[in-house]
Amino acid sequence: MAVYSNPDDVRSDMVRSMLQWWLVKSGGDIPDRDDLDPADLKPLLPNILISDVEHDPFRIRYRLVGTRAREATGFNIVGRYLDELLPTDPDEPWMDDYRLAYRTRRPVLGVSSVTTTSGEIFTYEYGLFPLRKGGGTIEQFIAVEDYGDLSSTLLDLVEWRERPTKK
Repeated sequence: MAVYSNPDDVRSDMVRSMLQWWLVKSGGDIPDRDDLDPADLKPLLPNILISDVEHDPFRIRYRLVGTRAREATGFNIVGRYLDELLPTDPDEPWMDDYRLAYRTRRPVLGVSSVTTTSGEIFTYEYGLFPLRKGGGTIEQFIAVEDYGDLSSTLLDLVEWRERPTKK
């Protein structure tokens, strides 16, 4: 998993589209959740995840997961916390990406890889975008994950969903 230092490194049309939406709606800070009209993002909806932020302790809870993103995980993560879903690997960077976007109030764009049960490495691009809800505090994130032409058959073989989760 790697975070891009330059938005020009993004190759995914989905991630670039979400970045453009976020920049247009940001108004010099970050967009408000009320700015999010699903009609504006219709082609991206299957690949979108929306999560809530709990501030102390910092936790991420998934509120909405698009159908394509649900296929990629292999199960419904709505209502689940990220720290419950993470593998026991101490180097797992997803929480770090959320914390970075939270702290900087900027999108985090990058690339991640997972190993399938057949040993293949599958790489996809993602974007993680902070949202406000009325005030100035980040209360939610909207994310998009572009799995490209990953087939449903290969999605069923993604190994990370098989690993034990933290308790």
